[in-house]
Amino acid sequence: MGTPSQGLRPHQIFDFLAARVLGQDEALRGVAVSIYKHLYGIRGGRIFLIGGSGTGKTTLMRAIQHFFMAHPALKPFAAMCIVNARTLVDENGDVDVLRIFQHLEADARRLLGPDAEAREVAAQMERGTICLDEVDKISGKLAGKPDVVGLSLQQALLTFIEGEQVQHAVRERHGEGRHDFSLNTGRMLFVCGGAFEELYDQVYRRVENKEDERRLREVRTYDSRLGMRTDILFSLKEYMKLADLYAYGMAPQFISRFSGVTLLEDLHRGALREILLKSEESPYRISRQYFATMDIELVLTAEAVDIVVDKAYENARIGARALREVFAKVITALEFDPFGSGLLQQKGEGWRLVVKRELAQERLHSQDADPADAMAGASKDAAEALAEQVGELS
Repeated sequence: MGTPSQGLRPHQIFDFLAARVLGQDEALRGVAVSIYKHLYGIRGGRIFLIGGSGTGKTTLMRAIQHFFMAHPALKPFAAMCIVNARTLVDENGDVDVLRIFQHLEADARRLLGPDAEAREVAAQMERGTICLDEVDKISGKLAGKPDVVGLSLQQALLTFIEGEQVQHAVRERHGEGRHDFSLNTGRMLFVCGGAFEELYDQVYRRVENKEDERRLREVRTYDSRLGMRTDILFSLKEYMKLADLYAYGMAPQFISRFSGVTLLEDLHRGALREILLKSEESPYRISRQYFATMDIELVLTAEAVDIVVDKAYENARIGARALREVFAKVITALEFDPFGSGLLQQKGEGWRLVVKRELAQERLHSQDADPADAMAGASKDAAEALAEQVGELS
């Protein structure tokens, strides 16, 4: 057997992914093994992800593509398409899963260039990765009733995922017609993911109502203000069974095509902090780049980081998106007019803008205030400013 990975092992694949998808180490170990299997043509590497909004599903899909692109020897595996599963149904309710191949062919052509022959494009497609996002939206149930469209789409996708030969007409170079190929989908890597938000409540209700042998765990702790308190410990990862996915509306035949179900963790404070400070898509890093165009160094003190992280953790169910929302409340006004903020400090030939705990608290408090009061305050400020201008003119 060949060595397409040039000696890469699953733990090295993990290291690459973990540098880009933070706070999901356990899930990434399984994904790394699946990618390794894909490289060597070993079946059983299909990936099914469940994770709430903002836990990193889409980031992980992109990281997989970056992994292939970062290693020149793996370029034959680099073709990828990320498709919202529900878009495979047209406005008339007709299912057309062959759209997946159209997206994959376009990416293969991008990698190979316009002079690539159809057979080269087909070979690149066979080793590509197909990412189906929001698969929870193709449930076979809608508002508690059977959804024929969802079931039909799951059934249609089985042909792809179970490794069948599928016919596809690949465009010849420079648009010189098309050539039919039988593509072996068993050589492709499939990554399916969805938020399955309602699944959390569904499983919790089943356990709470004692509909099976599962029981909620309780822990008693002492609070100096409130005395003894009882907390219920629940995580989807601990309590979910495959039967819960079937009850959700996912066909057993569909789920069984995957080697297992990987649950992404809700992000804890430590993970949120790491994302804010280290992630390539961190709103803080992006804002630092923005201020750098004005020769301003943006600095967030450790105490200010704590404020942002704690506020984001209050809405941890939307994951990293909560960080973006909270940080935007702190930084947006400063981005608009940093030189009018009165906070800039001279640093060499440039400037330094330090966001401290007090400023972060003030911004977040003002943003959380009643919208009507905020509008009234803004109107008052505008009126006072206009009065000053009139006075100057007169």
